[in-house]
Amino acid sequence: MEAKGESVSGPMLREKRKRYKEEFEVPDDQCLLSDGWISSFCWTYKIKEHHRHGEADSVDLAAVKVERACIQKVLAPYALRDRWNKDESVLFP
Repeated sequence: MEAKGESVSGPMLREKRKRYKEEFEVPDDQCLLSDGWISSFCWTYKIKEHHRHGEADSVDLAAVKVERACIQKVLAPYALRDRWNKDESVLFP
């Protein structure tokens, strides 16, 4: 899911539970109605919820793919030792 830019969240898991309950016709007395199961489920399957903020939440993944291919073409003639990445944030205290 992360490769697609998607993330797992509590509301998403609740919606999936609701769909599976309807699809498999789970009786109400056997349904997990509280949210306590979500933390156990996430712990068992090592799922962590990460909140995206700012630019990370609004990035256009298709544009990133196109630009990455463009950058690879520009860097192709240079040896790996001649390539470097400078983080501009070091310029600001």
